[in-house]
Amino acid sequence: MTQQYFSIQHSLSVNIEPVSIDQVPTSRLALDNEMPIPFKMANDVAEIDSNALRSIRNIGDQAKALADFLQMQNNKINLIMGYVLAQQDHPESRFNTTLFGAGEVKFLARGDFALAQAVRIKIFLPNDSSAIYCYGTITKREAQESDNTLIEYTATYTRIRDIDREILIRATLRIQQLQLKLRAEQRQENDLQNDDQQHNPQ
Repeated sequence: MTQQYFSIQHSLSVNIEPVSIDQVPTSRLALDNEMPIPFKMANDVAEIDSNALRSIRNIGDQAKALADFLQMQNNKINLIMGYVLAQQDHPESRFNTTLFGAGEVKFLARGDFALAQAVRIKIFLPNDSSAIYCYGTITKREAQESDNTLIEYTATYTRIRDIDREILIRATLRIQQLQLKLRAEQRQENDLQNDDQQHNPQ
């Protein structure tokens, strides 16, 4: 049974490239060997930084200055990695997601991707200074009512590193928390406006 992962509605830049089935790596080791170095560097650094900062913060208040300093250094590295990863984003295969998660990605396209088509996938996570390089299969296509020439495709991952799945899980949770915070702030702002209108009618 295929494991289910949480997905979230969000727009990201992705590269989706059709490939023949014999181009799909036959193992995770083969995927790792094929993966462009920038993807390995970005995600391995992100994992190391996340674990290191978490360990330092657990020490207590005395480590706050050290954690802040390391965070600043990490931000510098992230800026460089963001530039390096941008070079891996190819306009001819670029699409926008409508939903993504650790198990699948949905994207809009005017091109024709066949069901069961094998695809090479690059998912760019600029706010995490990371990018995912993996393979998948087109498992669903659905025409959009607002534009019949635009189709939403679902690509389910078939070959992905465990570390990259973890990064996707953290990214979806972070975005969900941000969305919930923004909704709460919007509700609070609306409540204040309603209270003001009740107390100060025109």
